[in-house]
Amino acid sequence: MSRRALAAAVAAGGMAAAAATPAHASLAYVKGALQGKPAVWVADDDGAGARLLATGGYSPKVSPDGNQVAYLYGTRRAALKVRPAAGGTARTVARNVWNYDAIAWSPDATLLSVATGPELGPYTLKLVEVATGITRSLNKGVIHGVSFAPRGEGVVWARSFTSRYPVEANLYTTSLDGGPIRRITSDGRATSPVWGADRIAFSRSRKAPRRGDYAKLDIYTVGADGTALRRMTRTSPPFLLAGLSPLAWSADGTRLAARYTGQDTSEAWRVIPATGAAADATGAFDGVVGWGLSRDGTTLLATTGYFDDPAGDVIAVGWDGGARTVLAQRATQPSWSR
Repeated sequence: MSRRALAAAVAAGGMAAAAATPAHASLAYVKGALQGKPAVWVADDDGAGARLLATGGYSPKVSPDGNQVAYLYGTRRAALKVRPAAGGTARTVARNVWNYDAIAWSPDATLLSVATGPELGPYTLKLVEVATGITRSLNKGVIHGVSFAPRGEGVVWARSFTSRYPVEANLYTTSLDGGPIRRITSDGRATSPVWGADRIAFSRSRKAPRRGDYAKLDIYTVGADGTALRRMTRTSPPFLLAGLSPLAWSADGTRLAARYTGQDTSEAWRVIPATGAAADATGAFDGVVGWGLSRDGTTLLATTGYFDDPAGDVIAVGWDGGARTVLAQRATQPSWSR
């Protein structure tokens, strides 16, 4: 793509947009997924004013300013579409899309990352300028998470060369102005990067302790230049449980939402980066799945009922595990801009 065009998009948004509070916070979620009739709904971030946005859509991602919703449409040849949160015409910005975890918004809401390709690969990670459709290809491979720097200076992703398990992936970064790609880990043990205020959190794996078990995961951090590798959490997942993957930082970097995963398991956890203390967000393995964290770090976005249980709800949970607020009943796959 044109490097100048992509650089102009970043400049136009301004670095200040990364930390700014959106004019209004939006929530998006899916109803009808397990019934084979998915539909994307939007509401205010407190659940009020719910309205249908896109019949047939799923896996929504709300832009940081709350004004747009990206979502997938179709199955075997899924398209990535973008529609104003207030309603209006949808635009297709990518086709043959794979891997929900590769879809992310830039902090100024001008760019989307997406992985495309044939069903069995190879896949290509791309940055798409939403307004124009101009595309920059970054890497080929299997993508295991993408995250933009909060101030818009770059993007990080995890890439492996095959779909084998256990995953053997490394982290890569590049600037948004078309700069060179840099590998910042080299041991093949890094997935799920989340770029925070001053460092990148990611899952680092260690070998399964016995045959038939999962590789074990804990959260580490690394600088954007590949230096200052540090271990954050220390867990001991039992048989068939994997451990922790980072999900979202608070804007000030003092809190980190995470997922504790494994066979038939995905639990919302909270982590204190300064100490590495980590705990289940609700105090028990109860099927509360984490999806996000408010920028001020006070509230987790979650769902009840394990994965895509049609009886589950979208909820807000206080950071301290306190009161739960139902934002949408019988809904899943939430995303917000709070």
